[in-house]
Amino acid sequence: MALGDLFKKKQPAPAGPEVPQAGPPSDVPLAQVVTLQAQGLSNNQVIQTLQRQGYPPQSIYDALAQAEAKKSIEPMEVQGETAPKADVPKTTDHPAAEAMVEQLIEEKWHEMQKELGKMTEWKELLTSRIDRLEQSMGDMKLDLDGLHKAIVSRIGEYDKTLMDVGTEIKAMEKVFSKVLPDLTSNIQELSRITQKVKK
Repeated sequence: MALGDLFKKKQPAPAGPEVPQAGPPSDVPLAQVVTLQAQGLSNNQVIQTLQRQGYPPQSIYDALAQAEAKKSIEPMEVQGETAPKADVPKTTDHPAAEAMVEQLIEEKWHEMQKELGKMTEWKELLTSRIDRLEQSMGDMKLDLDGLHKAIVSRIGEYDKTLMDVGTEIKAMEKVFSKVLPDLTSNIQELSRITQKVKK
C-alpha cells in the first residue's frame, strides 16, 4: 500500500479547485490596478506584480487604460457637479455680489468705450492725413503735368525760332551771293580810280 501511495503522488495533480491561483487570468484586473496605483506603485511595477499573479499582458494593459480613463473622467465629473452648486448661492443669495459684478462690468464697458473712442479718433485723424496726402500728390501731379507741357511747348518754340533764323541766314546768304560780286567789282573800280587820282 505504501508503494501504491508513492506512485499516486508522482502522478500529475488533477485540474480542479484544489490548485490555488492568485487571480482569474481571463478577467481585467481593474480593481487591482487601482489599488496598486493608490499604494504608489509605478505602471511598470503594477505590470510586474500582476504578471506574477498570472494575469496576461493584454488584460493588464486594458486595466491600466481603463484606470487612466477613469482618472481623467472623475475630475471632470466633480467639477461639473460642484461648479453650479457653488455659483448658485453667489447669484441668488448675495445681491451685493450681483451689484458689485454689475458695477465691475459697467466700469469695464466704459473703459472699453473710451478705448474705442480713442481708436475712432485716431482712425479719423489718420484718414484725414491720408486724404491730405492724396490731395497733395494729386496737386503735385497736376503741377508736373503743367511743367512738362510748358517745357515741351517752349522747346517747340525754340525749334521754330531756330528754323526761322536758319531760313533768314540762308536768305541773307543768297542775297550776299548775288550782291558780293558787284560789290567786289565796284571796290576794285574805286581802288583804280583812287590810284589814278593820286598820280
